[in-house]
Amino acid sequence: MRIDGSKPGAFKDEAFDYVIVGSGAAGATAARMLSDTGRSVAVIEEGPAIDPKEFRNEIFPTFKRMFRDQGSQVARGRAFIPVIQGRCLGGSTVINSAIVWRLPDDVWQPWRDEHGLGDALPLAELHKNWDLIERELSVARTPPAVWGEFNRLMDVAKKKLGVSAEAIRRNVKDCQASARCLTGCPTSAKQSMLVTYLPYAEKKGATLITSAKAREILWEGDRAVGVAGAFESPGRPRFRARARKAVIVAASAIQTPGLLARSGVDSPHLGEHFQAHPGCAMTGIFPNKVVMWRGATQGYDADHHRQDGRFKIETIALQPEIVFARLPGAGRRWMRAMLETPNAAIWAVQMRAWAHGSVRERFFGTDIQFSLTPRDLVQLRRGLRFTAELFFAAGAKEVWPGIHGLPEKILPGQEWMLETAPADSRSYSMILSHLFGTARMSLRRSDGVVGPDFAVHGSKNLFVVDSSIFPTNTGVNPQHTIMGIAMLAARRISEARL
Repeated sequence: MRIDGSKPGAFKDEAFDYVIVGSGAAGATAARMLSDTGRSVAVIEEGPAIDPKEFRNEIFPTFKRMFRDQGSQVARGRAFIPVIQGRCLGGSTVINSAIVWRLPDDVWQPWRDEHGLGDALPLAELHKNWDLIERELSVARTPPAVWGEFNRLMDVAKKKLGVSAEAIRRNVKDCQASARCLTGCPTSAKQSMLVTYLPYAEKKGATLITSAKAREILWEGDRAVGVAGAFESPGRPRFRARARKAVIVAASAIQTPGLLARSGVDSPHLGEHFQAHPGCAMTGIFPNKVVMWRGATQGYDADHHRQDGRFKIETIALQPEIVFARLPGAGRRWMRAMLETPNAAIWAVQMRAWAHGSVRERFFGTDIQFSLTPRDLVQLRRGLRFTAELFFAAGAKEVWPGIHGLPEKILPGQEWMLETAPADSRSYSMILSHLFGTARMSLRRSDGVVGPDFAVHGSKNLFVVDSSIFPTNTGVNPQHTIMGIAMLAARRISEARL
């Protein structure tokens, strides 16, 4: 059943066994698992439910309807960095590129050895969960038939330089190579939560409540007994979703700490230890047509320096409006650059940053603080140089770095200039799209917010299952890790005596 909170007459007070806040990778996976138990499940989503038939390829209408703060959410620090999140049924899985990476062993080992979470997050059990998810969501490497030229060119660079790179594993089924992942897949080929786990849970009896903002968790002593919030319909009527067994928070590393803080959770770690993967893109111009709008949005990546440089390089197809906004020059120079865009490919550095920031609720809204460290800027410049080397190995005639303090165009043999770029994050155009750590898991209450049983320290049945509990960032695209951990958590919650 679905309840649309943007329309008058939605419920005011109902009871369920489990109430889940958030419908993205974590919340939908928890709903998929808990709906199999025969218990009643409610999923509360702040954004609207959007039929894939309504997806549009234009950026502004998509930002307005499907992105957090219409795409204007930013992290403040030395530089202002946009923070990209979905705000719709299915969360960020609706607007991401369906990239699937299992958590690398070298990332999990510090979770076990330094944070003591080997028993809480056993890698062998996570791999079993990933096996199941990959079967259910049709995960496979992007086939050459849907690469498009901008992905094929990275394969050319890989072979020429002999570096570690591969077609990306994605959760897609019958991809049509429309390069429209970022505005919502119009054919539902992308196996987002909107078209997979949420409909599955709904068929099993789950209630999906949309356009409904969860404002606080309700308590009776140390037990969470429900969620109170407001619908988006006129007058913003209040609602209560009571929970007989448990409240499960899966609202993301940005929204989860605010909800917990508003609900009286008191921890010096709440909202702290915020980590992310900053992304910084460059443009390569080729002698022949590339047409980045034909192919899998992100179909290839190079992980050659994932460990020794803490970055990997990804192909990406951006909508024309975004591409044009990134072009060098002004006036006639900008118009001439626009004429080059059919020959352009955009590849991006995804960094596993050392930086730690914070997320706090303020009077004006959510305050995200994040600044790259000097070490991060060293690895960013190294990653950009490697990207240029890949471009030129693939046959690019020039690279447009888009970095203040460097020439508008760099030619073959000038890749070294990228490592002389300013050591100032304000000189770069970046985004944050993978977010972690603001309610981190810990064995002791003094070290974190959530215990190894996924319950908030000091509570009996308030659980957190999203990437806010991660002790570190992952260095790879996190959706698969989030889903595997949420599946583990949901299974344990269903087995607990609550």
